[in-house]
Amino acid sequence: MDTKVVLLIGLKAEVSESEVSAWMQTFGTVTHVQCLRDGNPNAPIALVKMQITQAQGFFIVSRLNSRWYKGSLVTARVMVR
Repeated sequence: MDTKVVLLIGLKAEVSESEVSAWMQTFGTVTHVQCLRDGNPNAPIALVKMQITQAQGFFIVSRLNSRWYKGSLVTARVMVR
């Protein structure tokens, strides 16, 4: 398995790294979560490092893209290196 980064956009302002980590653990092993609030603190972006295969990354994106999480519409992408 490789380390892949899943990008989550559209989260609520009050979301925490631990919340995102717990949510994403249902899809695979999470090694690190970083919530970026630099551009707009009311719309953080989460970078989730996971130990997953490319196929698992595709599955995660297909499950999470355009889904509601705690009242917010989330967009998910796997970052390509």
